[in-house]
Amino acid sequence: MIKKLVLASSLLFTTFHASATAPLSAGLFLGSPTSGITAKYQDDYKFAVGLDTFSVSTDVMWNLGEITARTQYSPLYTFVGLQWVDDSEKKWGPRAGLGLEVPFLYFHLYAEAGTTWYVDDSSMELEGAAGVRFNL
Repeated sequence: MIKKLVLASSLLFTTFHASATAPLSAGLFLGSPTSGITAKYQDDYKFAVGLDTFSVSTDVMWNLGEITARTQYSPLYTFVGLQWVDDSEKKWGPRAGLGLEVPFLYFHLYAEAGTTWYVDDSSMELEGAAGVRFNL
């Protein structure tokens, strides 16, 4: 079922991919541990600032379609990076995860999930976000 969904979405949105690629995009996201604003530079780097609980994260991204040379995986990406959360514990740590990005003409929708290992208290937390970025 998941393979069919990924294949259908990649075939559906392949025509939009060329026009949706912009060097810089920015938008809003809702998620855990925070919600806020996000920016992506090319298809390689993304940055986020959480506003309800102040946080900062930066990630390096890789498109799974390019890594595996299989176009059916082109809407999927993986990422690794660092996150700092300014809550009562002021936690920071490395993070990694998977995401799905659906490009349209002037924007793209995305959803991602991953784990963050908070170094200060040695805890692993499953976190996620969904949002929209507009091409600038």
